[in-house]
Amino acid sequence: MNRCLSWLRVGLLSAVGVSGAAHAATVDFGVAYHSGGTGVLDSSWARVGAGGMRVLGGTATFGVSTRAVDAGYSRSLSLPPLGAVTSSTALAVTYSGGVRFTSRANATAGPIALSAGGSYFTTSATSVDPLAAWTATPTDLRGSGWTADVTARYRVSRTLVAVLGGEFGSQAQGFAGVEGRRDLVRTLPPAEDDDPAAPPETEITGTINWRVGARAGRDVLGATAGVSYSTPSGVNVSMDALLGPSSLGLTAGVSAADVLGVGSTLRLYGAYEPWRTASAPLRAGVDYGVPLGSGTLTLTVSGGRDLAGQLGFGARIGYGLDLPPVAPGTDTP
Repeated sequence: MNRCLSWLRVGLLSAVGVSGAAHAATVDFGVAYHSGGTGVLDSSWARVGAGGMRVLGGTATFGVSTRAVDAGYSRSLSLPPLGAVTSSTALAVTYSGGVRFTSRANATAGPIALSAGGSYFTTSATSVDPLAAWTATPTDLRGSGWTADVTARYRVSRTLVAVLGGEFGSQAQGFAGVEGRRDLVRTLPPAEDDDPAAPPETEITGTINWRVGARAGRDVLGATAGVSYSTPSGVNVSMDALLGPSSLGLTAGVSAADVLGVGSTLRLYGAYEPWRTASAPLRAGVDYGVPLGSGTLTLTVSGGRDLAGQLGFGARIGYGLDLPPVAPGTDTP
């Protein structure tokens, strides 16, 4: 374990030190604070990392925080005429010896899209990231264990997709459903020089995505339904619900671009899912990003109720510095 930590530390320091002469795209910094800690050190978190390095045809990331050392690698392959495959792997090792390993792959072949992932861990997610419990996507908060999931999508038509999948680990379950899409179109007023016999021009003002299905498994049984609305300007609104004999779940989110500054992004989300047995049943948060100088400033505020019924919150501020691309072998001053 100590050898693994040493190699990861060396990898990060080397990447940060030579990233300008290699293929690094960003260097990022972040600090965070969360409630419930036993002291200042236990309640705070800081991390420095580098991402976007080209390694063996893929992209690598490295990071060192006050809690752990982490590394990641992703790669995409085009396999004509079958389709494309994208994979990503991440490893985090805490200074107490805990490990979190995750891997995911996505593949497409004609009308079929497959997604599969898994994780193995000997320490909790919050031991690496103090805000992990309150993310929009539920996080397994157990101290050790494994998880896996698989999803298959079949494109029935241009606007209709059939979905089938399952999750395994602490709360095994399966789900099935259909998803559809409808573009909202408006007719543009004719111009003075338009041909009267020509069909009128139109433009898409928004897109509605809907989904219905069912979910069944350990401690969950119910019907699911959801709807999303998006506009070309970057506004997205979504809401999903699960309702069954003893299961209830509600999730919602909204995101928009350029609301608080040119080039900014803003996202708000909330989730109430008391049926989950390994993730926080109540989660909410705000993510904000804005260009600043040669990089992007980000701010996250989130909170919720954990499995023990305790309320908590946290905040994180970060900055990602975009590095100018330099061709391999080019000397830097």
